[in-house]
Amino acid sequence: MTTRDNSIQEIISSQDAFERLVKERLQYAVRIALIEVLEEEVTAFIGAKPYERSQSRRDQRNGQYTRHLDTTVGEIPDLPVPRTRGGYHTQLFELYHRRRDELDGAIEEMFIKGVSMAKVGEVIETLTGSHPSASTVSRVFHTLEEEYEQWKARPLAQHYAYGFVDGTYFTVIYNGQGCKMPILAAVGIRTSGEREVLAFRIGDRENQHAWEDLFEDLKQRGIEQVDLWISDGHQAMIKAMTSHFATSQRQRCVMHKMENVLGYVPSKQREQVEPELKALFSQPGRQQADQAVAAFIEKYQKAYPTAVECLQRDLESCLTFYAFPREHWKCIRTNNVSERLFGEVKRRSHKMAAAFRNEGSCLLLFYAVIRSLTFHKLTMPPASQAQPDLAFLHRT
Repeated sequence: MTTRDNSIQEIISSQDAFERLVKERLQYAVRIALIEVLEEEVTAFIGAKPYERSQSRRDQRNGQYTRHLDTTVGEIPDLPVPRTRGGYHTQLFELYHRRRDELDGAIEEMFIKGVSMAKVGEVIETLTGSHPSASTVSRVFHTLEEEYEQWKARPLAQHYAYGFVDGTYFTVIYNGQGCKMPILAAVGIRTSGEREVLAFRIGDRENQHAWEDLFEDLKQRGIEQVDLWISDGHQAMIKAMTSHFATSQRQRCVMHKMENVLGYVPSKQREQVEPELKALFSQPGRQQADQAVAAFIEKYQKAYPTAVECLQRDLESCLTFYAFPREHWKCIRTNNVSERLFGEVKRRSHKMAAAFRNEGSCLLLFYAVIRSLTFHKLTMPPASQAQPDLAFLHRT
């Protein structure tokens, strides 16, 4: 193949990639617009916004179901459609299928030129056949922002069995340049087993003041007791946690600990060491775990002294989970709950293929994602079996 042929193939490949990118972003824009319209429609039907107390309320929200919607820019999968106890049925899909060519055109123009209240108004007009008032357009545009503000201030339960805290980074534009913006988040599991995102905010994982603000917010909104916090080993976070929840126990994420330990083992030797290291955290009970730890240290002390020293640092907090109900060990010995949450947000944000324009848009997307997630309930043992083994927890 000649150089000219290669160049042509590269151009065609680049064009195909560009068209796929445009299609993905258009599908994302269509999805967001449809969700906003559905929310506006159900709010008008009920007569009140989420979490709003109103004498004019005529119905109650009752979760949602998902459906696929075929459009000229491709299938929009798992579109969340609100339900109400009184039997709300949206008229959107019939209107959409009658006018979807016009809607797609409006969405394309909205996406290319940037979302504005005027463009949102045009989308609503396409759907309803009448031009909305300025106040209606403003309400559609700010519905999610208002809901997010209410969500941040909502009261929390007094007692949580488990809490998971961690941080991650998203790319945000500052002064025309993409920069990594840190977000801290806390997830809780109630004593009844329900999971919920408690809070998230901007803040670096190495900044103790940022963690202080997060934990103080949790206490201000009603949390008095968390039996066990699961986290990594950041000292700034640990100090802030201890100052606000002094009676809570702490579980060091064993996955992060194992990665740290294996970092001091030559790569050619890890195949032998890793299974034995993992076995320390999958014993039938704490006594067997202590014996396995002692044997591991005895075996590898001379060969890998730095790795063994790393294991011994914060070791007690790595074994805290053994004192809690056995059926919860898999869930609470790592920080996978937080990791999966961050992964879901990033999976959806990556489809945008661009950095966030500002901090607010990043936080709003974070909220938009978590409000659509369904969390699995953790089965809780009877109260008599749910108390931690204090003899193990107070070992030195």
